[in-house]
Formats: sequence, structure tokens, C-alpha cells
Amino acid sequence: MKIGQVIKERYKVIGLLGEGGMAFVYKAKDMQLERTVAIKTLKPTYVEQTTFVERFKREAQTAANLNHPNIVQIFDWGIEEEPYFVMEYIEGNTLTEIIAKRKTISLSDILFIGAQVANGLQAAHSQGLVHRDIKPGNIMITPGGKVKVTDFGIVSIKDEESDITKTGSILGTASYISPEQAQGKPVSLESDLYSLGTVLYELVTGNPLFEAESPIATATKHLTEKPEKPSKFRKDLPKGIETAILKLLHKTPKDRFKSAEDLRAVLLQQRNELEMIQTQENLVDLTNPTIKYKFTLPALIVSIGLVLGTFWTLSQIFQGLPVDGGTQTLIEIPDLTGSDQAEALSDLQALGFKVGIENSADPNVPPGAVIRTQPLANTVTNPDTLVTIIVSVGPEAFPIPYILDLETGRGAYIIEQSGFTVGQKLEVNDDNIPRGFIISQNPVAGTKMSPGSSVDLVISKGPSLIEVSDLSRKSLVDAIQILETLGLEYEFVEEYSEDVSVGLISETIPSAGEIVTPDQVVTVIVSLGIRIEVPEVEGLTYQEALKILEEAGLLATVSGDTNGRIVKQIPRKGEFTDPQTPIELTFEE
Repeated sequence: MKIGQVIKERYKVIGLLGEGGMAFVYKAKDMQLERTVAIKTLKPTYVEQTTFVERFKREAQTAANLNHPNIVQIFDWGIEEEPYFVMEYIEGNTLTEIIAKRKTISLSDILFIGAQVANGLQAAHSQGLVHRDIKPGNIMITPGGKVKVTDFGIVSIKDEESDITKTGSILGTASYISPEQAQGKPVSLESDLYSLGTVLYELVTGNPLFEAESPIATATKHLTEKPEKPSKFRKDLPKGIETAILKLLHKTPKDRFKSAEDLRAVLLQQRNELEMIQTQENLVDLTNPTIKYKFTLPALIVSIGLVLGTFWTLSQIFQGLPVDGGTQTLIEIPDLTGSDQAEALSDLQALGFKVGIENSADPNVPPGAVIRTQPLANTVTNPDTLVTIIVSVGPEAFPIPYILDLETGRGAYIIEQSGFTVGQKLEVNDDNIPRGFIISQNPVAGTKMSPGSSVDLVISKGPSLIEVSDLSRKSLVDAIQILETLGLEYEFVEEYSEDVSVGLISETIPSAGEIVTPDQVVTVIVSLGIRIEVPEVEGLTYQEALKILEEAGLLATVSGDTNGRIVKQIPRKGEFTDPQTPIELTFEE
């Protein structure tokens, strides 16, 4: 695509906006609608590769169906010399650019950004789409303060089996990748939430969640290392915000938020609390008697107005609160019947209640809407009371299927096809049931439950003693899959090797063939590349030295007259170097 080119007799290319790994993005003018648009085109390198063209086309198709204020809109699609699609032109900065300027972002703004991104993700997830590459570079802030999620280039579609999304493919950005993506496992909506957690962590602390020398090493840290608490870097961070971020960063998807909407509700609730505290502090400052004023008549009038206004505002905000340290004020539980679950959750949390959620069948209340609360609406109680929202799952209840002795994936499929969801999974050792097969279920088969109810599973971890497999010269992804299939815990260590290429497994501790218990940690040594011990060549002729170095797999550079003998070598005998670094030989003059 060239500057000045007109595409489809409609879009005139104005200039290059930027480029990514597989595409260019241009600024263009839509001459029919008289508006500025952006055009994304596939790089020439990938035009002849069917897989990438299909992936590019899919991005246009899937994103075009997401008409949401927090997602960049796709307008048009076509193929000229290369595939392209036309999308909404956004002026503004990515979070990457904002972070690079080292601007301090207020906690209130961070929570707003997170809530808006979660809002966009909820729209995608509701259509079965998982973004898979949430990172600062794919989140834009417009001059008007709007937040937009961009780049659905590696979006995953539910039940898809294409080469670019199947298990074993690792797509995403190492600093923001979820543990399951790093392992090449199938992604889920919780994968996007983990990535959003890494973004919020970086915005709050000013540091990426994990950093290492290479993308592989960084991805590995997402699997093996525990995040440091954000409050270590930002002392003013409220506990509620830290708890929400750390919940997003759980290694196990089921331990994260259940939906982007649940996350959004929590972030907005925390933002409301933060702003309320700030308002209270501002009002206290206004009424602080230690502040001195130089009173003129106009200043006195203004001051009196401020004091009266402050008293009125305080009476509204803190109405009913005890002024003498007495009993906590009681709050009436609102009537939430018919409200959306997320809305009800947000309303109750804003009032200070602890909130639980239960599902129940009801023929008169649509699924997802609130039937009632427990305690009931209009009950007056303490603000720290647990209020349970009873949410409708529809009018009927069905029997739980029998799934014992089935492989977990098959059992989960039957549960979901029967209209239920898989709840908690507990793994235990069993010498008689193969690893990955279901030992027991709760509720038991035949119990009638409402659609959407969860079924908890106890799954076999296999026998209590396991033989370590030979992982030498396998890739990191293959090694992880084998170890997890065996049910073994593992950690990674990087070392140089004498004969194993960079990124492959050199060996394990314990070694292959040894018998271990499932709770024993296997140390997996990943090669940083080949290192060779340097032989002694000082005092030799050039030809003698050259022969020895070639046998060792090393190269040489020389200085001085090669007709003489070597008086110095760098590196010295016994030191280690890699095959690409030549040995410097100095000859006598």
C-alpha cells in the first residue's frame, strides 16, 4: 500500500501510522463519508501464507461484530494487492506511550481505565471471543478520555480448531501473557482477565509484573513466580484495590474473577470508595481550624459560604453516622428485585455490604435477574452484614449426569452439554484410577439442579510414585506438557550447556528414570546455549593452534606475525566461551 493510493475508489491513503508484527496501519480519508479512518494491511511477507491471511480476515470479521464504545470499530474489509480492513481512526495515545513518558496516573484514573477495558472485554466474551493479547499497546486513551481496546488479531473463537489457536500454540506478549497461554493450553475469558491484571499492576506500581532477559524466561516467570504485592511500590494503595489485582493474577484461572463484568463492578466500587474518601479529606481540610485566613469583607462572606456549604455536604454524605463513637448506623437493604446481577452487586457494595451470590430456579424471573435478597429488601441492618443475592437461572431444574470414571475433559463436556458448569476441581492421588479421570462428583448423579449450577469434581492425580521422563533436548512447551501430564511440580533454571542449543532442555534434577513423589519439585535446566572450555595454545605455532581450536569447535583471530609462536591468548586456558566468539591469538614480534 502506497501513500496517495485510493482503495475501492473510496479510501485515500494519507500516511503511515505504525506497524506491528504482521501488519501496517495507515491513516486514510473516506471520501464518501468525509471522515478520517485507519486501514490495516497485512505485510507482504505474510500475503502468500494462507494461515496468516485467514487470521487477518478473521480479525476483521470478528471485530466487525463487536459494536461497543470501548472497542475500536471495523467498517470495511477487502483485498487489493494485500488484504486490508478499514477501521475507526482513534486519536490519542496507547498506554505504552503514556507509561513510557513515566507519567504518574492517579488510582482513580487507573480504576476507570481498568473498568472500561473490562467493559469492552465483557462484550467480546459474551460473543464467545477471547482477545488473548491484552497489553498497554492495545489499550488507547483518546483526548476526550475514552478508553478503546484494539487489535483482535489473535482473537480466539470458542470451539475453534485452526492451526493458530489450537492447544500448543503460544500467542500473546511475554510480559502480559497468562500462565495457561505460556503453557500452550487453551485460553478462556480468565486469560484476558489475567493479562488485564498485569496491565493494572504495571499502572499502579510503575513496573512490569515480571521481567527477564528473554521472552521465554519472562513467560516462565508467569508460571513459577509469585507476584510481589503492589503496595510494596505504592504505599497509598487501598487494600481493596490490591486484593482485586492479586485475584486477577492467580495462576489458576478458576481463582480469578468469574467474568469481566464482575471485575468491572469491583473496580467501579473501589473507585467510588476512593473518591468518597478523597471528598471526605477535602471537606475536613476546609473545616480545619488551624488554617489561617486574612479576612477582608469579601473573603469573610466567601468563608462563611464555604463553611455553611461544608456543613450541608457533610450532613448529606455522613447522614446517620454516629458523632460520638457510638453504635454504627443501620442501613436499609434496597429492593433489587428484577435488577441485573452486576448492577445489584455494585449497588450493595457501594452501601458497604458484604455480598454473596446464589442461583435459583424461578418461572417468573428471567435468567440473570435478581429474585430477592437474603436478608429481604427493606430490612434495616449493619452495613457490614452479608447480603446474598438470589439470581434466577430460569424456570426449570434438571438431573445432574453420571460422570464417574470418565476422563476430566469428557466429563466436563457432558456437564456443560447438560446445562451445568464445572465448579471446583480437587486433585488427589489414587493408585487405581488413572491420572486425569474423575473419582467422585458433588452433587451426586441424579440430583435435580437448576441450569448453570456447578458440579464439583475430585480428579485422580495418578499413583503416589512417578518416574521422571527424559526431557533432554525438548522444547520448553513440550517439557511443561509432559510434566503436567505426569502430575509433577517443576521449576526452571537457566544454564549454559556443552552440547544443547539455546532454549532446549539440558537435563532434569532428579534425572530421567528416577522415581519421585508427586509433591517433589523437578528442576528443569534450560540451555542458555553451548559453552566450550578453551584449550591451551600459548607457545604453539599458528597451524598447531588452529588444529586444536578447530577440534574444539572454536574460531581464532590473530595479531602479529603468524610465522612466530603464540605469546598470548584471550580467553585463557580453562575459561569458557561460545562457538561464535573467536579466540584472540597474539604472536611474538
